[in-house]
Amino acid sequence: MDTSAPWRELEAPEQGPGETQTRSRPSTLRLMLAATSVLLLGSLALLATVELRPGGQVQVITGQSGAAGSGAVGSQTMVVVQVAGAVVRPGVYALPAGSRVGDAIHAAGGYSLDVDPRAAETKLNLAAKLQDAQSIVVPRRGDASGGSASGSSGAGDSAAPSGPLNLNTASSAQLDTLPGIGPASAAKIIASREQLPFASVDDLVTRKLVSASTLAKFRDQVTV
Repeated sequence: MDTSAPWRELEAPEQGPGETQTRSRPSTLRLMLAATSVLLLGSLALLATVELRPGGQVQVITGQSGAAGSGAVGSQTMVVVQVAGAVVRPGVYALPAGSRVGDAIHAAGGYSLDVDPRAAETKLNLAAKLQDAQSIVVPRRGDASGGSASGSSGAGDSAAPSGPLNLNTASSAQLDTLPGIGPASAAKIIASREQLPFASVDDLVTRKLVSASTLAKFRDQVTV
């Protein structure tokens, strides 16, 4: 047979079984790497979706003091509060602006077994809106003071201020110390000033938050 004929050059060389298997291995390896990459990207996308999920999800602030602050997460404004006392997970939490004291306590795991139910009902206004840097202390059984009230806003606030109480900045606990003012009335005063700050002490009567006789009991103890 003439092996020098030109048409012989067009014939493909025969391949043995071993050569075919060797050539197929790189293709199989590439497919496996591609599938692994797709699974990895899918997992990362799922984690990102869970991490950035909107809808008022509570964010727990940890780390060094001062690392947390009010601001916006995405397009949502947040407030940072501290929850202490008889709760399951005391700590510092960031919640969406407009959240209530009850939301902060829920974020901290709710009441713990050592909570004083009666003192909590008296001292805590669960419907009050949270303010940035607010401290919420849930009273424990056996506390001599019955626990700190929930409305203290900012560090160093006390339930009984040394001077006249500013109606535009006073906490729920501070308002509760005024004669004739309880948790319900304190919540109304705070809700009213959030809509429009008080220009005069007499606004309490004008806005029908307290009666004139009640205001007369503590007029000299408040200011604006």
